[in-house]
Amino acid sequence: MREPGKIAYIALLCTTMVGTLSANVMNAPLHRIQRDFNASDAEIVLAVSAFTIAMVVFVPLTGWLCDRYGAVRVVLISLAAMVLAQLLAAFSVNLEMLILLRLAQGIACSAFPPGIQRSLATLWPSKGQAAMAAWASAIGAGQAIGPPIGGLISELSGWRSVFIFQALVCLILTVTILAVVPKPRGRSVPVHPAGMFMLMVAVGAAALTVTLIGQRASPITEAVAGGTAALSVGVYAFLATKFPQRLFEPRSLLEKRYIRGTVTAGTSMLIMGVCLVSLPLYLGETMGLSPGPVGFIVSAMAAAMLLSGPLTAWFAERLGSRRVVEMGLSVLIAAPLLLGWWTSSESSFAIQVTIIVVLLLLIGTGINASQSVAAFAISRSQAARNTMAFGIHNTARFMGMAIGYAWAALIYPMGNSLLLYGGVSAAALFALLVTVIGGPAPQIPADHEP
Repeated sequence: MREPGKIAYIALLCTTMVGTLSANVMNAPLHRIQRDFNASDAEIVLAVSAFTIAMVVFVPLTGWLCDRYGAVRVVLISLAAMVLAQLLAAFSVNLEMLILLRLAQGIACSAFPPGIQRSLATLWPSKGQAAMAAWASAIGAGQAIGPPIGGLISELSGWRSVFIFQALVCLILTVTILAVVPKPRGRSVPVHPAGMFMLMVAVGAAALTVTLIGQRASPITEAVAGGTAALSVGVYAFLATKFPQRLFEPRSLLEKRYIRGTVTAGTSMLIMGVCLVSLPLYLGETMGLSPGPVGFIVSAMAAAMLLSGPLTAWFAERLGSRRVVEMGLSVLIAAPLLLGWWTSSESSFAIQVTIIVVLLLLIGTGINASQSVAAFAISRSQAARNTMAFGIHNTARFMGMAIGYAWAALIYPMGNSLLLYGGVSAAALFALLVTVIGGPAPQIPADHEP
């Protein structure tokens, strides 16, 4: 089959970028939304985390749907759903309606990671790794420009216009992909329906548990959700052991390289989640900044993630991937701790903002180093021979962000910045210990070992 043209390629990459935008574009005006709906700190964080929770739950299912019915077709349906959910969000009459529509947006967006990845690999086989690098860059670009775009649009015409802007962009992408991107048919993929359902219940119940803790729900409710997650994991493990050809057996994930990569990636997302919701609230409430400046300040972290790739590659070439991930995690131990100390102190406005930006640049660089090496480790693990391993890895990444949102919802209202960011540093320390303890992973033919 002849490879599609450049417009088709760019349209799919832009869809990835828009998916990332959808997750963080409302963060800059978060304080304005909180004020309009008279919401508490914990409640407004839930409006952000609802998107990620939905992705966590539905990524395994949408990955299978992409295989079964064709990735491009599933992406098109998801884009159409995004148009509707974004438009409706712009007319939210209360916080509850906004949260429900954010859940709908997250469900739709869950098809983008598996769908775009598979479409790029299938439609442009000659590009190989370059296509995956472009896909990763599109994610970084979305993370970098989301907060400033959300802040700028909110400054000009209010926060509701952010969702209208997103709906228009999704509509343009839907029409473009429909017109220029080929739509390969799906293939018959063996699956165990009950096993897939139990996996989704397990992931959903786990995400719900951490969210309920962040929202300070009753201990009984939290215990029921946690017990449901544990029971579902047990049932899935039993079914996967009994039907290994139709489900991914959990024991296959007990590989040093896979565990380290997943823990590192999940921790990086946790740190990102805490920063993406806590700092906009701090900058709006404590420093009195409007959404525009908030968006540009917060984007420093994502800009560092996007631009520090060559630096990470340079260090990996000279020091080895494992040393780079250790350096990245060391930065993620120190920088958030300094951020917690700095935001709990007082200084002149200019100095306060400058130090926050510097620390965000360090955190973004550390996240890039950790995540890029984690992705490399996962791609070379034995578990990755089964494509569902990537789905479980992505689920764990999004779960890390959901935990970060829950931690922010739980601790930020206390006004204790050291505890808020100290917990983040502790998570990075745990990831570093997982990486260091036990020595290098078993050797496999490659230039560098993670």
